[in-house]
Amino acid sequence: MQEREAWLALNMVPHVGPANFALLLEHIGTAKRVLKAPLTALERIPSIGPATAKAIRSFPAEATVARERKRMAARGLRFLTLRDAGYPAPLREIHQPPPVLYIRGRWEELDRRAVAIVGSRDATPFGRGVADRLAFDLAARGLTIVSGLARGIDAAAHRGALRGGGRTLAVLGSGADIVYPSEHRKLAEAITERGGLLSEFPLGTHPHRGNFPQRNRLISGLCLGVVVVEAAVDSGALITANHALEQGREVFAVPGKARSRLSQGCHRLIKTGAKLTEGWEDVIEELGVQPLVPQETVPSLPPVEGEEGRVLALLGEEPVHIDAIIVSSRLPAPAVAASLLSLEMKGWVKQLSGKTFVRVHDYR
Repeated sequence: MQEREAWLALNMVPHVGPANFALLLEHIGTAKRVLKAPLTALERIPSIGPATAKAIRSFPAEATVARERKRMAARGLRFLTLRDAGYPAPLREIHQPPPVLYIRGRWEELDRRAVAIVGSRDATPFGRGVADRLAFDLAARGLTIVSGLARGIDAAAHRGALRGGGRTLAVLGSGADIVYPSEHRKLAEAITERGGLLSEFPLGTHPHRGNFPQRNRLISGLCLGVVVVEAAVDSGALITANHALEQGREVFAVPGKARSRLSQGCHRLIKTGAKLTEGWEDVIEELGVQPLVPQETVPSLPPVEGEEGRVLALLGEEPVHIDAIIVSSRLPAPAVAASLLSLEMKGWVKQLSGKTFVRVHDYR
């Protein structure tokens, strides 16, 4: 077994996380030696303990690595160790970087210019629209967008980056072979074509609740800064923001409604020093980076004109009943219904219960 494969094996041993991994190499020297070390030698290492020592000694490294390599090949995955040249450079700087990363797609040097956009899974149409538009604007100017592939803000950020023609990375709270939530499989495929899926967890790892706080340090660690869009005070997005502060990254927050539950986390961040963010200009200015794409060549959102434009202009973040739209637009009912259907298919409008509609994107 080569040393790289020994790293892969040691990373898969139960109870061996980034901290123990580093400690084992510090005391024994190489992953190959760790896997072959006597039980007594392992137990003498501070904080390793009998359970972890026994797990290492009894781990079937050769057979397990062979299965893992076969599964990776079947799914178009590869792995990088902390010592590999292609390992994402920003992650080397963080506390307890993952010793092994699984990647589907690729991380590029250009991705050093990355911004994370995170927030609530239960985001409002307003929040999803802001995340989509902010990601669109930043990606169109050459910044990579990082998020976690979750419902709500994360998915909107990935989609906005793709629509902007840019790169986006998704850091998973599961193995890189498991897309969670499952309805994001097509989105995950699109991300791998213009970015990548990354995970520190072995293949087959299911998305347990405890995995997500751990993966959040990677979302912030890959980036120059983290933008929080809609987050309650107990949101995982605030964990990502805290990791960002500890890692020396910038923190941004989008303000919302004064008494909204999903605004409380963002408002708390702003009160404690986060950059109040209304658009891409605020992020670029604070980070001190220059757009890679000239302003005149940045793609713009196609205008919504005609009857669809009249209907869209009447919609905002508050639900509006179709009858009110018909009255206000002064259009025939069939024309309004057709416009709403078209706008919904294009992603501008979302239908709620009771034939009410809201605007999804922050259309400017």
